[in-house]
Amino acid sequence: MPAHHCLPLLTRLRPRAAALVAATLASLLSPPLVHAQTGSEAQPPAIAARLQATRLEWTPTAPHGRAVLRIAREGGAPQDLELSGPLVLSLQDHPLPDGRYTYELTLAPTTTAVRPDDATPVAANPVGASSAAGPRGAMLAGNVSVAGGAFVLPPALLPPGEGDTADGPAAQSALSSKAVRTLGLATKDQLVADDQIVQGSICMGFDCVNNESFGFDTLRLKENNLRIKFEDTSAGAFPGNDWQIIANDNASGGASYLGIDDVTGSLTPVRWLAGAPANSLVVDPQGRVGVGTGVPVLDLHVLSSNTPALRQEQNNTNGFTAQTWDVAGNETNFFVRDVTGGSLLPLRIRPGAPHASVDIAGNGNVGLGTPRPAAPLHLRRADGSGALLVDNTGAAALPRVQMELQNNGAIAARLAHGTGTAYWTQHATASAFSLAPSGSGSNALSMQAGGGLMVAGTLSQGSSRTLKHDISPAPIHAVLGEVLNLPLYAWRYLSDLNASLHLGPMAEDVHQRFQVGASPRTLAPSDVAGLAAATVQALHQKLAAKDAELMALAERLSALEQQLARKNGGAR
Repeated sequence: MPAHHCLPLLTRLRPRAAALVAATLASLLSPPLVHAQTGSEAQPPAIAARLQATRLEWTPTAPHGRAVLRIAREGGAPQDLELSGPLVLSLQDHPLPDGRYTYELTLAPTTTAVRPDDATPVAANPVGASSAAGPRGAMLAGNVSVAGGAFVLPPALLPPGEGDTADGPAAQSALSSKAVRTLGLATKDQLVADDQIVQGSICMGFDCVNNESFGFDTLRLKENNLRIKFEDTSAGAFPGNDWQIIANDNASGGASYLGIDDVTGSLTPVRWLAGAPANSLVVDPQGRVGVGTGVPVLDLHVLSSNTPALRQEQNNTNGFTAQTWDVAGNETNFFVRDVTGGSLLPLRIRPGAPHASVDIAGNGNVGLGTPRPAAPLHLRRADGSGALLVDNTGAAALPRVQMELQNNGAIAARLAHGTGTAYWTQHATASAFSLAPSGSGSNALSMQAGGGLMVAGTLSQGSSRTLKHDISPAPIHAVLGEVLNLPLYAWRYLSDLNASLHLGPMAEDVHQRFQVGASPRTLAPSDVAGLAAATVQALHQKLAAKDAELMALAERLSALEQQLARKNGGAR
């Protein structure tokens, strides 16, 4: 329905209410304000609202920082708009479909608060929760309606030319005059200085009629502005806050709801909007609270047909960074969602997770699969599936440290076989790493910081024919020739703190002459042994040839000696 066809407010007022319009119109047009407080002292509203046909404007009374408008159509999802410069919601820039809307405008302070200790509860640090310097932020909530592409305006704000009908300005003026005249005649208040008992029903309000049909109603309030006010006249140290039960906004385009106003504080702490489903809020005889259920079974029971959830939202009216978390669950998982961080799910628990999947003991030990963790982190599995996987799936990068153990002294890690006494212990100090078997007083293997490796037993390399390929006979005589020309040196390692003397060739010379090994900077023991074996074989073959040559010479010499002996004997 277009805005100019809405029934003007003044045409609905009865005589008593008409005289109050001028005094209360400003407050009726201003939505309820939720503002910052210091201690228990209520602060005056910090934001003034102005509604026009195509725009809704807000004017803060103090400087502010970031401004966020959250607006939701009745029954729809909310959307957040960040406002910069003038605080305006323009239907030209942000068209809204026809309907009733609820909005919240949040203003951050001009400075950012810093929480001194994230682990300190707010209750234990009330000063820290409001320690931001400068003015504090504020939040304003209200309702507006859109019809025909324009905001529905209260009658006093209708543009000129609109409302020139039977219910237009002339009718309003006539009715207002009549109301004022009637008000002067309807001043017969009754004061009853005694108890008053009515054995029947009571109807109060301008629309009550003679022979009212009450049905089962005992007390009925019937008119277009329904309020029950509790005005406390206590003085001194007695509590004297004024309260009011309110039914529906009294301006065109307002919301239908039942609420409780803190009149003294200018707040509406409780509000039930019309159309809220059955059992939206139930408190049973045991004090259990049901949200969406009329039969709560725990202290707080939330029932929903799709992913019951609890939202915890920190706005920035106190200067702290805004942050929103959701705690929810459904048939696929229980999860915590970082809404502000892009709806990430940093914590998820799948249905069917075993007992004590994550168990934190009273001493702070964390058990994975055990309710009695015996170490700060205790992983236990009864089916043989206990394992630890550190899996980096990001893009390739420089080598990463994926596991680190730190201690203010030597570090030991034990590899135990079952629950018996057989185990190996890894030891690490600032200068060495070692492995020692159980029951041994010495290390089976030790690696020094300088690269020295010591073993208590035999050092073996894989040398089986089954481990090799491209096998061919070695040119042992060529090897011998190169070995004869291979320089040998006496030297000491730079990293050897004991400066032990060593003897042998340089890896670069061996690699250049024989092309063995993976690097010209290292020598494999098997390659050195191979060169030695080739040299021995080549020398052995040379010695065998020399022996054969000497044998032949010896035989020739023996034959010559025999011939000489026969000559000498025949001559005699």
